[in-house]
Amino acid sequence: MAHARLLGTVIVAGFSVSTGAIAQESRPSSALEAAAAVSLGGPASTQAQLEQDRIRRLQDSRWPGLDAALDPLEASRQSFAERTGLNLSFDYQAYYQSATESLTDIDEAALGQARILGQWTLLNRGGENPGQLVFTLENRHLLGTEIAPGGLAGQIGYAGVTATTFSDTDTTLSVAYWSQTLAGGRAGFVAGRIDPGDYSDILGYVNPRTTFSNFSILFSPVLPLPDPGFGFAGGGFLTDQIYALGVLSDANGSMTDVEWFPGGPEFYKYAEIGWTPERSKRFLTNVHLGVFHVDERTEAGVPESYGAILSANHTINEEFMIYGRLGWSDGEAPIARRAANAGLMWRPGLYDDLFGFGATVADPVDDTLDTQTTMEAFYRLDLSDNVALTADVQHVINPGFNDQDPTVFGLRLRINL
Repeated sequence: MAHARLLGTVIVAGFSVSTGAIAQESRPSSALEAAAAVSLGGPASTQAQLEQDRIRRLQDSRWPGLDAALDPLEASRQSFAERTGLNLSFDYQAYYQSATESLTDIDEAALGQARILGQWTLLNRGGENPGQLVFTLENRHLLGTEIAPGGLAGQIGYAGVTATTFSDTDTTLSVAYWSQTLAGGRAGFVAGRIDPGDYSDILGYVNPRTTFSNFSILFSPVLPLPDPGFGFAGGGFLTDQIYALGVLSDANGSMTDVEWFPGGPEFYKYAEIGWTPERSKRFLTNVHLGVFHVDERTEAGVPESYGAILSANHTINEEFMIYGRLGWSDGEAPIARRAANAGLMWRPGLYDDLFGFGATVADPVDDTLDTQTTMEAFYRLDLSDNVALTADVQHVINPGFNDQDPTVFGLRLRINL
C-alpha cells in the first residue's frame, strides 16, 4: 500500500506537456526539445516519435532528390492532419543481427517491423488543453531467418536482450490511449493501453529504433519492465525545474494479447522525481531518482520485486550527450540485482548522423552467475529526411550461460513517411 500511496502522490502532481504544440526550431537538438514538449513519454513514445520525424523533414540531407520526390506526399499528409486533426505516420524497420559464440546452430536473426503511428486530436484542437487518441498498430515478421533478433540472446546464452522491440509478434495494437493536457500545459496524463517503458526512467537517448538496441544499455537491467498493457501515467513540473512522474500498469502486459489485466490486479508501479534546467531540456539534461515495485505475478510464478534507480544525462553544445545510471533491485523479476550504466552520444555535424557508445556492468539476479559487462557502439547514417541506416556492434563479457564472450553485429534500416 505504501508504494501505491507514493505513486498516487506523484501522479496527482501532473506533468507539463503540451500535446498540441508544434515546434518550429530546426537546430540539431530541437527534435528532442520538440518531442519533450508534445509527449509525456520518452523519445520512443508514439507522440515523441511523430514529432521527431516531423522536425527531421525540415532539415537538409544527403539525398535531396528523394526528399523532393516525397515532398508532395508529406504536404498532403500535413494538409489532411490540419483538416481533420488526425496525424498519421508510417515507418518500416528492418534489423539483421549476427552473433559469434552461438551455443546452437543458429547465429543470425532478422526481422521487419511495419508500423502505423497515429495521433488524433479530438478535444480542444488548437487550444491550450488538447485531448488526443494516440495509437500504434504494427506488424513484425521474420526476414528469412528462423528467429527474430529479440530471441538471439537465448542462442548465445546471454542473460539480456540484444534487440529491444524486435521480437516476432505478428500484428498487434502496441498502444492505444487517451492523452490529455491540463491546466494550460502544466499538467497531463495518459490512460489506456500504454507501454510502461515510455514513462519509466526517461533519458533523452532511449529509443531502440534510432539509437542503441541492447536493453541493458537503453535501460538499467534492474528495471523489470512489463510489455504493453492497460495503465495510467501522469506527472508534473512542481517548479520550473523540478518535476515528478509516475506510472501504474499491468504487470502481466503482453504485446500479442490485448486483455484487461489477465492475471488480475497485479501491477507494475514506477515513480520518479527529477531536475532539468528548463522544461524544454527534459530529454537533454536531466537528473532523477526513480523507485519501482512490481506485484507478485501468481500465474507466472514470479515473486514481488522492488528497487531504485539514480539516472542523469547532460548535453553539451547541442552535440554531445553523456549519461549514467546506478540501479539496485530486490526480487526475481529484474535481470540484475545491481547495475551501473554509462555512455555517450555525439553528433559529428554530418547531416543528422549520430554516434553512440554505452557500457553496463551488472550483477545478475542469479547469484551463481558472474558480474556481466555489456558494451554497444552504433553509428546512424542519415541518408535522407526519411531514411536512416544504423550499424551497431555489441560485446558481452560473462553473458551468463556461455563460457565464451559473444559479439553481436547488427544492421538496422528505418524508413518513415
